[in-house]
Amino acid sequence: MAPYQISKTGPVRQNLDASINQSAMNYSARQDSDIVFSGSYDLSSRGKICVLTIDGGGMRGIIPARVLSYLEQSLQRQSGNPAARIADFFDVAAGTSIGGVLISMLFADDGKDRPLCTAADTYSFTTKKGSIVFKLNPLQQLFGRLRGMTRPRYSSKFFETELKQMFSREGTSLTLRNTLKPLLIPCYNLATASPFIFSRGDAMDSSAWDFRLWEVCRATSSVPSLFKPPLLTSVDGSNSCIAADGGLVLHNPAAAAITHVLHNKREFPHVQGLQDLLVLSIGTGQFDRKFEHAKVSNWGALQWISPVLRIIMDGSADMVDRTISMAFGEARHNYIRVQMSGLPDRALMEMDDPSQSNVDRLAKYADDLLTEKGYIHLPFGSKRMLEQSNAERLDWLAGQLVQEQKARLLRTSPTVILRKACKLLKTRF
Repeated sequence: MAPYQISKTGPVRQNLDASINQSAMNYSARQDSDIVFSGSYDLSSRGKICVLTIDGGGMRGIIPARVLSYLEQSLQRQSGNPAARIADFFDVAAGTSIGGVLISMLFADDGKDRPLCTAADTYSFTTKKGSIVFKLNPLQQLFGRLRGMTRPRYSSKFFETELKQMFSREGTSLTLRNTLKPLLIPCYNLATASPFIFSRGDAMDSSAWDFRLWEVCRATSSVPSLFKPPLLTSVDGSNSCIAADGGLVLHNPAAAAITHVLHNKREFPHVQGLQDLLVLSIGTGQFDRKFEHAKVSNWGALQWISPVLRIIMDGSADMVDRTISMAFGEARHNYIRVQMSGLPDRALMEMDDPSQSNVDRLAKYADDLLTEKGYIHLPFGSKRMLEQSNAERLDWLAGQLVQEQKARLLRTSPTVILRKACKLLKTRF
């Protein structure tokens, strides 16, 4: 696959990297009472299992893609390796909807035991390919919203073509087995009326649970009313799934990834608890809209439709975030959530808007997120603003990830025992 070229969307991008990198040079001595940004790494410990998770959000995937691009640049700088990739430093990844597409791009095997895509590729994909994924002809554009009322708003063939092109090698479709690290990608199986998680581990155990990677991405991104539900079949034909968007059941997949690590002694034999994990969870923005009692007390179904959608999306993701943050306790510094608050209401309806104005707007949100101060959850539902910006937190995380990889070379017992990506098998598209 020819690599996508990273685009510069919006004037805010022009000098942002330079300014953030300059501020990152000065962060190492700063401290917060809960987050320490200095100190040595314990080489005698069991080590940390490094986990990456990405929420769903359609076009808002531009936000995590930008965050990942910044993190990969920091990893390259701190490791001294310009070829360093996200997949070199994380042991497990989980992603929902567009998050599932992004982690598949980052962790698919290019055939040489290296990642198929860079983080910059994911940013370019989210900023450039939306107009293909959410493609309407002029007549459909005129009646686009009405079209989504009685039938899928978009044809899935354009999205599927992009996915097939991306996740293929030598004319053959990549599958879950052709990935470098454990992946978890959810959907809702309409055939069984239950959530389903595509798992590299299950695929490695049996071809009955191995699915083509492009179909997995199509399944987790199958938003009802936007795309028709796909029918997937495992590579051996023994299992099938009628998929709806993973965000319906697991908008924030961080808890699923953490649970996978804690109960997977085969690949993570020395994990004893959350203190042995280092987690980065990236959101796609939340609305945080507040309501006054006098305004909502007499609302009916019509007025509640849009607010309820926002509450469900925000509430489920935020509850996972709060629960995990509290569960980490004294090891809370090992859990980093990068999330933008205060999205405008219009962003809900623009999750399938690929216009350049929306792309520029989302790119600016992402750049602003990097310079904003981070926050952590406190008991009883409150939050506390940190002294560090999200860019500084990511730089600290990059340092921890680099040191963890170095420390693994010195430990007598392996921290992670991963099965290598399988050789490419001929599978139909």
